[in-house]
Amino acid sequence: MRVFLTGATGYVGAVVAEKLLQNGHRVLGLARNETSEVRLRERGIEPMLGDLTDLNSLRAGALDSDATIHTAFGHDFANYDKMVENDRAAIAMFIEALAETTNPLIATSAPAFLGDTGDKIADENYPIDENSPFAARARAEEDIVRADEKLVRSVALRLPFYVYGRAASSFVPFLINQAKQHGAAYYAGDGTQRTSAAHVEDVASAYVLALEDSNARGLYNITAESPSNREIAEAIGELLSVPARGISFDEARKKFGAMTGFLTVNNQISSEKARRELGWTPSAANKILDDIKDGSYRQLLES
Repeated sequence: MRVFLTGATGYVGAVVAEKLLQNGHRVLGLARNETSEVRLRERGIEPMLGDLTDLNSLRAGALDSDATIHTAFGHDFANYDKMVENDRAAIAMFIEALAETTNPLIATSAPAFLGDTGDKIADENYPIDENSPFAARARAEEDIVRADEKLVRSVALRLPFYVYGRAASSFVPFLINQAKQHGAAYYAGDGTQRTSAAHVEDVASAYVLALEDSNARGLYNITAESPSNREIAEAIGELLSVPARGISFDEARKKFGAMTGFLTVNNQISSEKARRELGWTPSAANKILDDIKDGSYRQLLES
């Protein structure tokens, strides 16, 4: 298939592109500038100039392909609602365009709007926390799932807080840099809050499975393990040879800033549905604590 891919130069999207090419698909990648165009061509990806706010380009890319995979999302967490607004506009354009075809849409979501799940492991029916500061993104997820009403085969992949590996991610490098700066790896409270995690290569495989399975539709949680915030801090401490230290939630808000809502709560999700229906099987060799202590993140020691 020819696949239109947003976020093709991003952390998750780049690995999705790699997996698609390995499976014999052709990739049309959205490129924000000439530098991105060059990077995509070097990887065997056909570039198309545009960004998430250029709805005409999004429509053209979707209609010029056999499927659309949407991995792009802004990372300006201080302006989260604006990022979601842009995301919803892009999703709406994809649905409108693909309603004229039989082409699928595979798009990205995240579980932050479930709030603090406590000791529960949330499946796809777990209720949204409408008081969550991230609740706006639940509406984007609903847009994806409801595209089926417009005869678009749509899949929403709800990724874990910690997509990790290859010395990158949203949160691990942030926490490593914090620990470098302060001489300690911090966690909030007693650090027993459990989060969700999956290696970026396993996450990318889920997109390809959802694309290639014509029966796949609706929402799927994607996660492989549930480390605690303290365990992550201790792994970072071991990497950097600094102590792991618990701090108050007020202190955590000062240190973590816009990241606080992700780094101080329980947020466990179940991937049983994805394993059962998509045949998604994360690699047993990919473990976040091992990757931090003695894996890809060692590359960040000198940065």
